[in-house]
Amino acid sequence: MDETLERLRARGVTLAICTNKPARLTRVILGRLGIERHFSRVIGGDSLPFRKPDPRALLELLQDLGAAPAAALMVGDSEVDAATAQAAGVPFVLMTHGYHRGPLHDIACVAALDHFDELAALIAA
Repeated sequence: MDETLERLRARGVTLAICTNKPARLTRVILGRLGIERHFSRVIGGDSLPFRKPDPRALLELLQDLGAAPAAALMVGDSEVDAATAQAAGVPFVLMTHGYHRGPLHDIACVAALDHFDELAALIAA
């Protein structure tokens, strides 16, 4: 994962996190994984008065980064992530492992990836 994140950053991709987990806990997890340095911004479920699937959390994050929704890409693993991205007008990439509850084919996405290391190749395409 660290190598993929490093490759993306080296290409000029800005990385950020929009999660429903508390922001502090998210930073602790990222720190323990040794990948916190890759992310420009973290918005947690306790960072704003609204949270996913409300698109305002993702839209505020994009605004902070100066990124247009159509020029961004959200990577997630759940129906909530997909609904958030769709409502915000952001293309969505589904990781096939994770928190999804229903069949994967029911989740709207521009791509579905089995492994995180496939992400760099997808973004390069």
